[in-house]
Amino acid sequence: MKRALLFLGSLLLTVSAVAQEMRNTTDLSTLIIYAKEYNKGLYRSFKDFQTNSPSENGDLVIIDRSTAAQTYLLADKNQLVIRDGAGEHKVKDYWGYCDGRNLYVKDNGLNKIIETGYYCIYRQHGQQASRGYYNPADMTVNNISNPVELVKVINIMTGEIYDLSAYNLRKYILPQDNELLEEFRSDKEKKDKLEYYIRRFNQRNKPTI
Repeated sequence: MKRALLFLGSLLLTVSAVAQEMRNTTDLSTLIIYAKEYNKGLYRSFKDFQTNSPSENGDLVIIDRSTAAQTYLLADKNQLVIRDGAGEHKVKDYWGYCDGRNLYVKDNGLNKIIETGYYCIYRQHGQQASRGYYNPADMTVNNISNPVELVKVINIMTGEIYDLSAYNLRKYILPQDNELLEEFRSDKEKKDKLEYYIRRFNQRNKPTI
């Protein structure tokens, strides 16, 4: 048992050291939030996005799916395809995409990043089926589709993605800025100002190693 505990402790120290080494070797000047222009292409990993370094390129295009497909087939709102001589092929296993002007993260389809910074902001859109209603004219039950939206943020240093909620701001994000955290805690209208606070955080804080 003692030998197993020693091995586990050694393993944890090794993992921690590797993570710290990766963090220390990050060149902040390569972060996409400082890029003057975005390189077009496919991000296979968060690292590709973080450093503005798409790993693949080609004739890539985003194709929207119908509301019915999203609601009844549980399909993503859109999909990324690559075109070649054999036609269109769905792209699989990737993190995001850049069309040369806009940045997208894959999360229930591709969602445009609307602001970059220490925490990049995007809105996840989709369709959700609600309870059906009976139509006496043709004796059928029809489902109503409701659009849903979640605001999410990406930590540019770690790749962690959080729902933009009062809890996540208070617990994980704002503790890095004590003054802003205290302002948030005392704000009685904070639940209606979540994006305001994440933007304030981005203005006041820059990524560090």
